Amino acid sequence: MSFRAWIVRKKIKSLFRTDLSGKSGAPDGNDFLAALKVSEKAIRQPPKTTVIKAVDTQFGGQNVRGEWVWEPGAGENQVIFYSHGGGYIWGAPKFYRELAWRLSKTCNARVFLLDYSLAPEAKCPTQINEALAAYDMIREANPNAVITMSGDSAGGGLTASLAVAIRDSGRQQPAALALISPWLDLTGSGDSLVYNGKKEVMLQPDAVRKGAQLYHGDMAADDPQCSPLFADHKGLPPMLVQVGSEEILLDDSRRMAASVEKASGDVSLRIWPKMHHVWHLSAGMVPEARRAIDEIATHFEDKWAAQ
Repeated sequence: MSFRAWIVRKKIKSLFRTDLSGKSGAPDGNDFLAALKVSEKAIRQPPKTTVIKAVDTQFGGQNVRGEWVWEPGAGENQVIFYSHGGGYIWGAPKFYRELAWRLSKTCNARVFLLDYSLAPEAKCPTQINEALAAYDMIREANPNAVITMSGDSAGGGLTASLAVAIRDSGRQQPAALALISPWLDLTGSGDSLVYNGKKEVMLQPDAVRKGAQLYHGDMAADDPQCSPLFADHKGLPPMLVQVGSEEILLDDSRRMAASVEKASGDVSLRIWPKMHHVWHLSAGMVPEARRAIDEIATHFEDKWAAQ
């Protein structure tokens, strides 16, 4: 672990592992949301030369919102469909523009940041349906484009659920997937919630459980739409899964990779030593974050070249 990564981990821990409400006891789901809102001030924006175009329309009877972000000169027919994290209760494209710019520049692609509806006002499968509509819209508007998909944390789970829905509906599948610290099991059955509980610097098991309840609503937590870990993983696009070794969601990634492999799928699980949850967002400071983005670019480049 680099010294810069160590510094960032300490800053994250001081924010997300602190009770922001003033009451006694461990931080809970409310503290997690409060910490996310505080962290907004530290989120970097991309260079002013970055192309950013807002989308707010209807397609197929669904609202489609998001932003196109790309480095000038990026490949017109290479698209990354990205779903942000935030436990399904927080997040917006404006907080992911810098990461999208880095992906665009490194992957030579245009990035679409999906702005899906948040819980608790919107519950599963609303987000999947909105993502499907956005995917269809991009396919129709860019018939020659090769689309890949990525997402982090809850957005990694949404990306997996979207990939399953695309396969099951017979739509043209994306060329590849890249899941970053994905949240794939809303039941919280992974052993890493326990054995990494004191090592994790950002997420709290209680916050994960609360976010899960707000998202799945009346649906069962183990419904494959909510928890894509429990879906049929046969016939999914080539998948890269990146996760930190001390994350409480580590076992989500491990079990997903094992399931895809058992289904004879193409999957690469990359466990990064001591990296914090979605360390890619620290790319402006942390060298491991930049290397992880390079790894995604290599994964996508191979699939784009094969199309």
